[in-house]
Amino acid sequence: MEILRIPVGDKTLSHKVFEGNKFPDICPGNVADHLEKIRNMAYRHDDVFIMSYPRSGTHWLREIVFMLMKGRAEYIIDDNIDFPIELLDMDTIEKEASPRIFYSHMPFQYLPRDHLARNGKVIGCVRNPKDVMASAFHYFNNVAFEVEWDTYFNVLLEGNAPYGCWFAWRDQWGRMLEQQREHPPLTITYEDTSRNLEGQVRRISEYLGLSYSDDLIEDITHACKFNNMKLAKTRTKSNMMKRIKDAVQDLETATIEDVNRNRGGHNTVIRKGTVGDWKTLFTTEQKQKFNTVYKNKTLAGSQLDFDGYFEDDFMESYVEPSNP
Repeated sequence: MEILRIPVGDKTLSHKVFEGNKFPDICPGNVADHLEKIRNMAYRHDDVFIMSYPRSGTHWLREIVFMLMKGRAEYIIDDNIDFPIELLDMDTIEKEASPRIFYSHMPFQYLPRDHLARNGKVIGCVRNPKDVMASAFHYFNNVAFEVEWDTYFNVLLEGNAPYGCWFAWRDQWGRMLEQQREHPPLTITYEDTSRNLEGQVRRISEYLGLSYSDDLIEDITHACKFNNMKLAKTRTKSNMMKRIKDAVQDLETATIEDVNRNRGGHNTVIRKGTVGDWKTLFTTEQKQKFNTVYKNKTLAGSQLDFDGYFEDDFMESYVEPSNP
């Protein structure tokens, strides 16, 4: 295992590197040993794994999946596994009651072998990388240390942020879809979920093999409208934030108020949920630089070629649904 230290302004961001993949330095112990324990996990038929690059709508999707698995429009409250599985200790994983809805930012290949062999449920969440970058910048400033946007833009674009490069994550997910054609995982996009939440709730329900009344689907959809969910989850996410504080070595002297500070409230996990928020940060030069990188790193015809992601008018006409 290699320790990689990236200069970020006048501070340093550290990663653990295993098989060319970057993991946060709070990943327990030796990354190789910990991932092997995850890959050897005992199979449970109702386990669900949500895979994403960070800041892609993971927690939103997890709430939807949880409600569908429970058959009730109720939010996750007592949540001991509200952390990427690769950052959880095995005792916590094994003690969690079923159904377990895990999430992860690591490559697909490190998922439990038995879960994959039995075609267990896996859902991937993909989001416009410009919005991912904007969200990651705000999140990093709230849980780690303050950095200027111009600096962190380059850290992200060069693949030096926690979990590495968005393009590398997208490409490994694309390769996995090619390999798993007989029993493919489900791929959800943040933008489709924003446009048609009820349709995506039904699609996820079908993938999970669940059948519910229209009334329950509508109740879950209403509960998972972004603003409704953010209001309900603002306080319950504080446990996750405290665990981050306790784990990050650079924050040993920080107070919980420092960690939980957020210009929009106490919840730094669920922030705005706005499609196109990248436009509040990107300069014209940065937009052009990103578009060039995107086009150079995207193969035409790929099923994960979301060409709208680099169009200037992407989602320009989209209007967020109002909350009834």
